[in-house]
Amino acid sequence: MMDSAQKTNAFKWQPNAKLLVFSLLMMPFLLSLGVWQLDRADEKQQIVDRYAGNQQLPPVTSAEELMADRDHQYRLAWIRGAVDNQRIIILDNKVKNGRPGYEILQSVTVSGLTKKLLINRGWIEASLDRAILPTISPIEGNVQLRGYLYHALKGGYRLDDGIGQVQDWPSRIGWVTVERAEELFDEDFFPYQLRLDQDSAGALKTGWTTVAVQPEKHIGYAVQWFAMAITLLIMTIIANSNLVSWLKKTPH
Repeated sequence: MMDSAQKTNAFKWQPNAKLLVFSLLMMPFLLSLGVWQLDRADEKQQIVDRYAGNQQLPPVTSAEELMADRDHQYRLAWIRGAVDNQRIIILDNKVKNGRPGYEILQSVTVSGLTKKLLINRGWIEASLDRAILPTISPIEGNVQLRGYLYHALKGGYRLDDGIGQVQDWPSRIGWVTVERAEELFDEDFFPYQLRLDQDSAGALKTGWTTVAVQPEKHIGYAVQWFAMAITLLIMTIIANSNLVSWLKKTPH
């Protein structure tokens, strides 16, 4: 009788082929999403650390410092130059506080710098009529521009706007990098653009975001994916065995 009772209370697998196949397909998917989020967290943390480190350096104030062979990403810069008010890039599809708008970029001639410097003046609200472009106030004279240096990071979706070298200014385009600015203006540009601070001459609405999603949030997403994987594993074991009844009958 004892042997019969032990067999009745024994843990047994009762495999369900469809459920097992589903779990085998979903488990690697959930785990890969968790790992991907951890990779994203590490990537964002590197960006945040890079920003914090270079923001601590004294501002770049001359063409000689600009041309120094070093990492200028996110470094503050106070640069004096003459802004080209005739050729203006209107960067499309820039939403701020739920409102559609544009970012405004222009070319600057800096004394002692053989290449032009691209500045991003910030955001301006768009008209409800797409045919109406915003009126951009000029930046007159040789002015000091304050902001931080920025080179576009890799990745991100870019919609092909079909625009090459621009003939009619201002030009509304879908995306821009320093490399593309060279094609649009047909001139050589310094490898970093200058994103203006709110207190700079010529600044519109700024408030630049270093990373859209903080590293901690990516870690939180990773924990959720791993938790789902653990939950799937437990549910798979329960669905393919007598685990629940076995635990109930097992003496404590």
